Amino acid sequence: MNQTLSTQQNQETQPAISVVIPTLNSAQTLEKCLSSIKSNNTKYKYEIIVVDGGSSDETLKIAKTYTDKLLVENTYFPGVNRNKGVRAAEGRIVCFTDSDALVPKNWIDGLVSGLLRLSKENNKVVGVGGGNIPLFATHSAMELAISMTMRSPLVSFRARNVAMYNDEREVSHNPPLNSAYLKSAFEEVGGFNEEYGYGYPEDLELDAKLNEKGYKLYYLPNLLVYHKHASSARKFAKQMYAYGWGRAKLGRRYKKYFQFQHYGPIFLCLMTFSPLFFIPLGMALVNATYVSLKERNPYLFPLLVRLTMIFYVNYGRGEIAALRGKQL
Repeated sequence: MNQTLSTQQNQETQPAISVVIPTLNSAQTLEKCLSSIKSNNTKYKYEIIVVDGGSSDETLKIAKTYTDKLLVENTYFPGVNRNKGVRAAEGRIVCFTDSDALVPKNWIDGLVSGLLRLSKENNKVVGVGGGNIPLFATHSAMELAISMTMRSPLVSFRARNVAMYNDEREVSHNPPLNSAYLKSAFEEVGGFNEEYGYGYPEDLELDAKLNEKGYKLYYLPNLLVYHKHASSARKFAKQMYAYGWGRAKLGRRYKKYFQFQHYGPIFLCLMTFSPLFFIPLGMALVNATYVSLKERNPYLFPLLVRLTMIFYVNYGRGEIAALRGKQL
């Protein structure tokens, strides 16, 4: 175990930390992810817990080399796997990241020291998180265009999962690819929802449950994780459909998490198949122009138009399906 967690940790001034990572067939990215965690220069005692969902590639072999605890589930639902990792965690602070992410060398110290400082100032603060920036394994034009599309304010509407801020601030949500929680608060609200599978934003619901209890979450600037996005238009379409379904499903439970702007893709999707098709098409052209000029990359313009339309249609279709009671 990394700087092994001792049975006397409660007598020590520094808390023990558990890093939990869910995996499924992650052989191509997992080793770099775990290596980046092991490269952290941290003053804290920590353990790495990987929870696998039944991989058929070299994921388990790689995980055994780097982890302190390797747990195996019969299926892969991120919420289920993360909950299992937390139940096995010895640390009183749990850090989360994904198997296709790379963390900076100050990641553990940044999250943990930030959470300890903020919770000391206000005992209602139970979680912190940072931003994420694209990780391109192949630097393909498609991956670059997908990342740009997701991060454009004309598509994301400043959604927290892709937002980055220059200052420390209270937020309503921190994505689990770059976050840390007090284990006690996590357990108090029952952890991640295990009712649904891929597509349901169990991370948003976790933070919603914490907010309803009066707990607070904070964003920490300058603590960025590299994260890989979808690599093809087909995968992007499937992902956006699942995200739309999940957002609408969550909104039916927590009304404040489904605001007016979240309905936009529904109308744009319906317009695409009506005489008003020129409205979403025009917005896609505007978005592609804005991003191309901002990034000084006109060659991506056609891809940006296509991907923006894919977002409108598939995110909207997912929302409609959820509102009609359909499952993924």
